[in-house]
Amino acid sequence: MTNLHSIFRFQLRIYLFWIPLLALASCGEEISSVNKPVTQKKSTAPESFKILILGDSLTEGYGVMESEAYPLILEKKLNLDSGESSKRNFQVINGGISGATTSGGVSRINWLLQSNPDFLILALGGNDGLRGIPIEKIKENLIKVVVAAQSNNIPVLLAGMKIPPNYGIEYSESFTNLYSQISKEYNIAMIPFLLQGVGGEPSMNLPDRIHPNPKGHEIIAKTVHQYLVKELLTTQ
Repeated sequence: MTNLHSIFRFQLRIYLFWIPLLALASCGEEISSVNKPVTQKKSTAPESFKILILGDSLTEGYGVMESEAYPLILEKKLNLDSGESSKRNFQVINGGISGATTSGGVSRINWLLQSNPDFLILALGGNDGLRGIPIEKIKENLIKVVVAAQSNNIPVLLAGMKIPPNYGIEYSESFTNLYSQISKEYNIAMIPFLLQGVGGEPSMNLPDRIHPNPKGHEIIAKTVHQYLVKELLTTQ
């Protein structure tokens, strides 16, 4: 019995000796876990890239649903092309108003720039040409919009337009040429003709034969996308 008691007391001492050490070790693990710095994960959300389109009824989407107008189609195409790996989430701002002229663009541009766009597509002038406004005045107004954008370090893509010879061949040719002149003078990219494949095509327009139908807007979106992508590559 004496031996059994001795053995029991010896084992008890060992047990009591290890309890504080085990508790300390456990506490140390908790302290280490609490004090261990947490590594913040960097956000993987793509940056928003705003594209403002300043235009008239062609841009607004006269006669079609908003989802059928070329600005929204363009936005979807850009985001679809970029995929999940893109660092950009494209947002296209529809700044089109039916009946808008270049003078209206001048009056609206500073207000629209408050939305902080990263890129401007300038698609005005068609209504000016149809009204026979002097070529120099149209050019002057478009230049004012271009300068306003460039003063804010916003790249510009100029959408060229053409008009029927209602006011004579000389006027219509001068109207067409003013866009390429601005493009060269201010070193900005240009779409030769916004309505390429749409203008004058009955199947691509509403019954008024002036405004594009949904199929026409699809074509316009492809045209704009073709020239826009080239310019976006230089802004990455």
